[in-house]
Amino acid sequence: MSVQIKHLNADSSFLLIFSPAGASHNQNAAFPGSFTILIDPWLSGPSTVYHTKFSSSSHVIPSCISSLLDLPVPDLVLLSQEKTDHCHRATLTGLSPHNDTLILGTSAAARKVRAWNHFLPSRVQILQPFDRRRPKTVHRIPIPPFSPSGTPGQVTISLITSRFDISGLHNAIGITYQPPSSVLSLKHGTFIRLPITPPETPHYDADADFDDISSSTSTILPSQGLPTNLHDSPYGCREKSMSILYTPHGVAFSRLKPYCTFLLLTELALPLSVLIHSFSRVTNPWYLGGIICSGAIGGIEIAKNLSARAWIGAHDEEKKCQGWAVKNLKIEKADFQHVRAQLRAFKAEADDVMMGQKEKEKRVENVNGNTALVNLESGGTHIVMA
Repeated sequence: MSVQIKHLNADSSFLLIFSPAGASHNQNAAFPGSFTILIDPWLSGPSTVYHTKFSSSSHVIPSCISSLLDLPVPDLVLLSQEKTDHCHRATLTGLSPHNDTLILGTSAAARKVRAWNHFLPSRVQILQPFDRRRPKTVHRIPIPPFSPSGTPGQVTISLITSRFDISGLHNAIGITYQPPSSVLSLKHGTFIRLPITPPETPHYDADADFDDISSSTSTILPSQGLPTNLHDSPYGCREKSMSILYTPHGVAFSRLKPYCTFLLLTELALPLSVLIHSFSRVTNPWYLGGIICSGAIGGIEIAKNLSARAWIGAHDEEKKCQGWAVKNLKIEKADFQHVRAQLRAFKAEADDVMMGQKEKEKRVENVNGNTALVNLESGGTHIVMA
């Protein structure tokens, strides 16, 4: 299986196309078992906060499409916040209200979209902040099986928020994709025996050490209540999942720990397939929000701890900005050589019961040193294979 990430503008709008094993990358948007997600679409026109005199920005680099009608009809639209560079009315209303597309967003974004009266209210839903004690805070979307005897797939969406985040910028959206199983999976997939219904949430110790998550399911501790044996059989089994974390402004890794423990481990969605996070650090005076984008500093922490296979830049466009709120804006570009060095130098502390020192060093070299740093231009595409 794979995920194709297409950058629709030079900023923070993406189209994700998840595909099962055997799908063609040229036609995978319509391939059975595929799933498409549109994230924070903003194609053209100004993005204004409160008033143009306060803050207004516009693209310098044109988007690769002029309308969302130029794309395949997405299965899902995700809105990470209500601000217009993430929830842009002129762009979003380019979607037909008669499509079956589901729109998921933060409470503020969902209320904003509903107020436009363009989409059916039932198609616009609020994404509740993730809470390990409330299973319904994980939004689960089933993918039909290839045949009546097949195993269905599933997409999960979770919103991870920050504490005391008055600006509402610093959150993350976690995405997992588990394709339906098929005969093709005999050759391309790796399976784990799981029930059709999601397993109960295992016990979580909030004080447990979580400085590193293993890149291999064989190193998952049995005490975590998770399956540890893989099977090469499609009957009554599920494939491993792909996982994406979208956090354009950044979020502290400490806020991601419960989500990683409760969902990514149980879904066999580690190591992280893709991290979508800013490379540039953007700051304002404290009274105007302080850190706007955490940049490479925040991204390195997440990429190291989750052994991200690819890190794709987001919110790094040098836009045309005007207004009182952006006069003191500071932008620090990332040094990619420094970022690569930080990722390669990372040495995770692994449990001595699970592996010896030589195996630890081998794993760190093979996983943490191989995070692909991808800076997509407008219209650029990157494919990650499972």
